[in-house]
Amino acid sequence: MKFAVLYAGPYRGNDTILQNHKLAFGDIDVDVYVSCFKHYLDEWVASGWDVKEYFITPDVDFNETNWKKYRNDAAGQSGFWQFWNLKNVIDFVPKKYDYYIKSRNDIVFNHSFTFDINELKPNTIYSPAESFHRKDWDENNWINDEFYIGCENTIKIVSSFVTNFYEQNRHGTNTSHASNESQLRIWLRENNIDVKKIYNFPYTKNHNGVTIPSGYVGFQLEKI
Repeated sequence: MKFAVLYAGPYRGNDTILQNHKLAFGDIDVDVYVSCFKHYLDEWVASGWDVKEYFITPDVDFNETNWKKYRNDAAGQSGFWQFWNLKNVIDFVPKKYDYYIKSRNDIVFNHSFTFDINELKPNTIYSPAESFHRKDWDENNWINDEFYIGCENTIKIVSSFVTNFYEQNRHGTNTSHASNESQLRIWLRENNIDVKKIYNFPYTKNHNGVTIPSGYVGFQLEKI
């Protein structure tokens, strides 16, 4: 099988994490793609990451988006930029791969990828049972959005989340406490995508020394 690994947004890794990701994917045949705003591109290129192709994320006025109507708090804005970058790499990556892996570039995997890729099924999203901030999660109401695997159709539905999910009234307020993980889970259900956990694939986070969720230390928001 052939896989595309998708990274999006600002570069948050380092040489140690770069090597860690190479070892984690092991013998899986992967090509790496990145989408980021233009002002982050030089840092990505200088990182030494083996990227097959870069895409420049288009500018957007957050205040003109449907997302802003319902999730205008810091967590909501951070989520928008996360999925806006991700949408671009998903939309432009070549559609010639069997499966697509979305990952963060500040994740540190505890060991190599041991999941049997022959068990992968279409219209299903696979994500580790342990995230770096939640040891277990209810797959009926939540999705680990830090790392996941899906077929082309699955990843296209994830891509449409940022533009289509809030076309309808979801919360009735722009200070909602809804999370990316819970709302993406709703979107996947509405589009008939199953959610499955990958067991025995733990990892941690190291964003320039920060190892705890952004909600505890502050969200990185764009100024465009």
